[in-house]
Parts: sequence; C-alpha cells; structure tokens
Amino acid sequence: MRVPLSWLKDYVDITMSPEELAHTLTMAGLEVETIDYIGKEWGDKIITAQIIHLEKVETSDHLNYTRVNTGTQELNVICGAPNIKLGDKVPLALAGAQVGDLEIRETKKMGYVSQGMLCSPRELGMGNDHNGIYILDEDTPLGLKLSDLLGEVVLEFSIKAHRGDLSSIIGIAREVAALTNQPLRMPQPHFAEQGTPASDLVRITVEDEKRCPRYSARIISNVKLGPSPSWMGRRLLAAGMRPISNVVDITNYVMLELGQPLHAFDYDLVPEHHIIVRRAQEGEKLKTLDDVERKLTSEMLLITDPQGPTAIAGVMGGAKSEVNDATQTILLESANFLGSSVRRTSTKLGLRTDASSRFEKGIDPSLTTLGANRACQLLVELASATINPGIADQYPVPVEPRTLRFSLADIEWLTSMKVTHSEVETTLSALGFGVQFDEQGDGMRVSVPTHRNDIEESADLVEEVIRLIGYNKIPSTIPIGPLPERLEDTWFAREQELRTLLVNANLNETITYSLTSRARMAKLLSNADEESVRYLLQAPRATNGAGEQAPVKSNGTQAVATFDPHSIPAVVLANSLSSDMECMRLTLMSSLLETVQENSKRNKAGLRFFEIGRRYLPGASASQQPDERRAVGIALSGPAEITWIPELARPADFYDLKGTIETLLAGLKIGRYRFTPTQHPTFHPGRCALLELPRQTADGRTEVFSPVGVLGEVHPLVQQHYDLPQRAYLCEIDLEQLYNAVPARITYAPISRHQELTRDLALIVDEQVPAQHMQDAIQRLGGELLRAVTLFDLYTGDPIPAGKKNLTYTLVYQSQERTLKDTEANEAQERIIRGLHEEFGADLRQ
Repeated sequence: MRVPLSWLKDYVDITMSPEELAHTLTMAGLEVETIDYIGKEWGDKIITAQIIHLEKVETSDHLNYTRVNTGTQELNVICGAPNIKLGDKVPLALAGAQVGDLEIRETKKMGYVSQGMLCSPRELGMGNDHNGIYILDEDTPLGLKLSDLLGEVVLEFSIKAHRGDLSSIIGIAREVAALTNQPLRMPQPHFAEQGTPASDLVRITVEDEKRCPRYSARIISNVKLGPSPSWMGRRLLAAGMRPISNVVDITNYVMLELGQPLHAFDYDLVPEHHIIVRRAQEGEKLKTLDDVERKLTSEMLLITDPQGPTAIAGVMGGAKSEVNDATQTILLESANFLGSSVRRTSTKLGLRTDASSRFEKGIDPSLTTLGANRACQLLVELASATINPGIADQYPVPVEPRTLRFSLADIEWLTSMKVTHSEVETTLSALGFGVQFDEQGDGMRVSVPTHRNDIEESADLVEEVIRLIGYNKIPSTIPIGPLPERLEDTWFAREQELRTLLVNANLNETITYSLTSRARMAKLLSNADEESVRYLLQAPRATNGAGEQAPVKSNGTQAVATFDPHSIPAVVLANSLSSDMECMRLTLMSSLLETVQENSKRNKAGLRFFEIGRRYLPGASASQQPDERRAVGIALSGPAEITWIPELARPADFYDLKGTIETLLAGLKIGRYRFTPTQHPTFHPGRCALLELPRQTADGRTEVFSPVGVLGEVHPLVQQHYDLPQRAYLCEIDLEQLYNAVPARITYAPISRHQELTRDLALIVDEQVPAQHMQDAIQRLGGELLRAVTLFDLYTGDPIPAGKKNLTYTLVYQSQERTLKDTEANEAQERIIRGLHEEFGADLRQ
C-alpha cells in the first residue's frame, strides 16, 4: 500500500525524516518496502506553463501544435494528447530534462519545431495513467518548478494479511502516533442535513447476516458531477489510483483514508429503491463495471434489487446502476462483508480489487457510518451535494470490544523483559486499547478495539507492548525452566533414511506440488476406460488367484483422445488457483514423468530421479477424509551411467530400476521379497512387475506375499503423451506397507564352521510358471538345511520342448551343528523334486 507522506501528516505530526520514519515503522513490524521520492529527478527542467495557442497539425491525425507560456518565455511544443485545450496549465519538460529514460531535446516534427514536452502522470512517475496530459489547477503560478508544486514522498508498505486495520492512511497514522508519542487526529465529519430522511427513501433487506453483518446507506441529492480538485487527484495518483470524477474519487479517497470501501449507486436506477443483500442463484449473471458479464455461483454474495443483481458484494459494482453524467441523486453504500466470503468470490471470478483486498483482511464494522459520513462531507464540499437526514443502517448484532485477561508475568515469561504497569498502559492506550488494572496483583483486563480483529490471546498483547517499546530492548538471556520432552517423529527419520539410501544409489531428489489436474494424471493411462482409472486409485493392486493380475486391454488409442479426465475420482479443491492445480494427486508417477520430460529437453545425461511424498485417495463418501498415503517414486531415463565416450553409454533398462529397488531393500534390511509379472496401463505389456513383500495373515499363522509397489518400462503411448525422446522406467512404492516389512530389530547368526554342500537342479516347466514361485517352493520344501537358492540359468529352445523352459538353480545345504552327509542333501533334493512336480508339473532335465 502506497502512503503519501503529506497525506499522513494530516492526522499526525511527523518531525523525523522519511528514512527515520521508515526504519521506526519497520522495526515495529510495519515493513516499509520502498521510499518513493516523486519529483526528485525533475530538477529545474520541468516547470509549469500555460497553453496560449492550440491548432491541429494538418498532416497528422492526432498531433497538435501548441505554444506555451512559462511566464518568462514562449515555446513551441508538439503534443499528441487528446485532453488538452486552450488555457490549460500543464507540466512542461524543457530541453535537457530527463523524463524517465527519455532525454528531452529540441526536435522538428511535421515541419514544426518542438522545444519541449508536455507530460502525463505516468511520465512524471505519479501513476499509471498515460491517457492524457496532467492538467494543473487554474491558479497555478507559471514558471514554477514542478517539484516545488507536486513533489511528494511516498512510503510503500507490505501489509500482512492479519492486519486489516493497516490498509488505510488512518491505520498507519495510528501506528505512527503510538510510536512517536503524538496525538492522532481522526477526521470528524460535519455537514448540514435537509430533505426527506434516508430511512424513508430506501429499504434494505439483508438475507444473509453472516456474510453481511452490517449494511449502511445514505442518500445524497443534487449532486453536481465534475472533475476532482487537483489536491485530491494528486493524492490519489501518489497512492496508485487514477482520478475519474469527483463522486468516484471521493469514494476511493475515503477507502484509502479510513479503509472502508464505498460504492455509489444512481438512486433513480435502483428499482423500487429497495436494496437486497442475498446469495446468488446458481448460474445467475451480472455485467460488472469493467463491462464483463460474469457467471455467478450460489456461494457468492450479491447486492440486488427486486429485478436482479446490481453488484458483487465487496468486489465490484454492476453497470446496471452505475453513476453517470445524468446522475443527480446517489445511494451511497457503506457495508461490512465477511472476509472469507469475499476472498472466495474474488478468487473464483479472478477479479481482485482494492475493495476486495481490504474486505479479505477484515474491516471494523463500526467504520461503515464513519466512512459514509466522511464521504458526505466531501460530497458537500466538492460536489455541492445536499445530504438527506439520517442513515439507513441494518446492524442486527453489533460487534462489541472483546476483553482479555493480561498480566505482566506474561511478558516476562515470553520475552524475559520486565515492564511496568505504566509502560503497559501507555503503549496499549496509544493503540486504542482500554486497560483496567486489578486492585491487587499485576493482572489487568484489556479491552480490544473492534478494528483489531487479529488480537485473540494474551500473547498477542505481549507482542503489541514489546514492539512499541522496541524489540531491540529484549534482553539476551539463557532460557530457564524444564526442557520439553523429546518428540519422536518416526516418519521424519524414515524419510531421511530413504533419502540417504537413494542418493547413495546415484539418484537425485525432486520436490513437486501435491496439486495437479485430472487431465495431467490421465496422461499416465495408455488406454482410456474406467478399469484403467482404478490403477491410479489402487496402485499397487492385489493379484488374482493365479498370481497375476487380469490383463488390461489396449485399444492403441491415446487417453486424451477418447477419455474425459473429469471422470477420474480425485480430491478436488473448492477454489483452485488454476485449472492445472485443481485437485490433489493420486500418484507420484505423473509429476516424476513431467520432471523427466522437462529435463530431457535440456540434458542428454542420465536422468535419475526420486520423490518422497503423499498420494491423496478420495474417501468412500463426500464426508470422509481422503486417505493420505506416503509413497516413494523413482524414474530413470537416458544413459545408465555417465561416460566420456558417448558411444559406450548404455541406456538404462528395467534391470537398472530393479537393481535400484533391491539396493533400497537391502539398505532397509528386507531380505525376503519377490518381483511378479503384472499388467498396468502406465507400463509396457510384459515389462511390468509388482514388488511383493511377506506379511502375516489376520490369524497370524500364515505368511503371504502382498504387493507394495509397481515398477516397469513406461508404455510407448504414455511416452508419447509426455513427449519423451527415449524410454523411461518408473516405480512407485507404498511406504507404509514397505515399512511393515522392515524388521523391528536385526538379528545375527554366527557363520557355520561346517562345510556346505552344493547341488544344481535343472528343471523343465511350463513357460507361464514364474521362476520366483518355483524358487519360493524350493526354499519351503528344502527345510532348515537349505541355506540359499539362486537361479543362474533360463533357457528355451532345442532340445527343450515348445511351450517349456529350463530353469537351473544352485542350492546350498549347510548345518550349524555338524557336517552334512551326502545322503541328507540327496534326500532334501529328492523331496524338492517331488514337490515341484506335484505343484508345478516340473520335471528334472535329463
């Protein structure tokens, strides 16, 4: 917020320099971002002048030839602004002046000599208005340095969201007065009233008192519309607003001065002179002052009349009852709206205004009458208006000052700073708080003014006292008292462990937004149907009785061409910032592929990423909270390793990803796991697997393997959706299921001193039988003497029959107590062969 220093001085005496004032305010919590010295660069080359001759340049459609008088000389100036007329007094930049980045020189245009430039407000650095020349007051002396006339110092503040009381000149002045021990001069509106009372001229109905706790209105008659005086225009420009007309400028002036937004309706354009405050009907439309027709929702609050909407409450007025050149009577609205309602409305419509930003931070309801009366005073002075008696005011539940218990001990406990009763009373009273001390002890009751809705507890009062006394006076002390108990954050430690393991596996961590869109997630699907969507909600999925998932059909079409992404169930935001961030992600794989896509445009090196985050699965019903699942995702693409000989660079493949996962499992001390083939719409058919870990059944007697993650090569269609130049490999693991398999403690056994016996076992089995299932069965059938099983050969082809494959395992037998005999190993071997034949139809290769 921009605060002109001269305007601020109307309400409080300021003797320090702008730099000292900015430092004082910043150290008290009011951050001054910049100090803007308007006119500092003008020097003596920009002066006041009067247009004494004006004619059109015949060879141009917009240029004018002017002759201006500076009081000491007459100069020729070519100007293209449409708003100048004969007799106007204007700012003149002489030859040699610096106007922004432009150095003014004497030039010749269209056969005319131009000896300077007439300046607009934007060229002078007084605002963004570049539609015309800045017109000075009629009584402005000629030849006066413009810096002496219009020079201004402007402090630009960064106002925090919880300090709505600071969104006004008066709010800043109150802080300055308290910090410098100066009195605050509040505006005291005075004006005469005559005519019919306002309560007889307008009827107000508030249907939603929660969203509109107060609505005040005044009737102003005999209004004479016209331009505002230059002093008001200069202040508005310095504060960042463009002057328009006296009525509009007065409403803006009061909003900047007091922080209370106002809106002026043409009284004669309000049907039945009846104002109704209600929520919009779904799909209702309103054309706003910016000439845009806006579609409304039932969550938006409207100002309406019996015929329909006329303004969006707290955001912007409608064109229907806009003040115009024929307006003579004004219905002046000064209302208080619920901040959260205004914020949702302005966000939904993408329409943020100076009024809405103030309502969003919270405005004191008591300001409505003061703001209306202040505007009435200015309308009498600047628009020759007549004020009708009284104010129509709907305020069913007046807001009363809250009272908080407070103690000097609270200050010492939180800051180690000792203060006196007098210091507390002085500081809080200067800010408008009421202080009443208890007769005994250091306790007190503090009355919180209604404009300070950010004060909720005694700690807030401590902050108010300390920031006025000075944060720099807080002593440096060693904390005393009992140390708080250490809080264990199990998942923080687990995630740190995962990061260490994956970084050591040569992966780079990425952090992406949890917000995404259903269209972006739909790109993960190689085929578009409801069955495929289920994979986004259930990854990884449980297997069927045969140990594999049912195959997913692939129609060869891209998901974006045949599939409506809005059918994907997701946790959708009520007020999304953009269509790309409309919902919470169902999987990490989408953001990982987007990261690979972006980096593949700029980097030919191996792309090795991982992300630890959460997936958000929607609840079974709208009232149920989403299931937030912790997960880790891994993505590989490009060369498997960096080499200085590009020709020798091997592209990453499925087994690089599988090896990375095995490294992770080894680091977590998970020794038993298996990879089983599966189908998934994100992955290439036949190049996708489930990671399965053992778990106990509900009865605790049986151990089964259940899926905790899915991995594989990205489907070619999905690769096209993300425009990836090379193959990519993805993995996603559910961390909560993963850590269920991490052993609570690590146990070690001594190395056996007895010799081990090694046997090879070559088996012929159907090609559809997973090797992992065979290995699990061998381990089970081998008993306690079987120490290790390793698959070292897979062969198909002659002389192996068609539809069969040869699996060759190495089996290691060993005992802790004795040296095994060959007969013991042979018996175990025979038992394994019989069992495999019965379970899988496996035969020993001859």
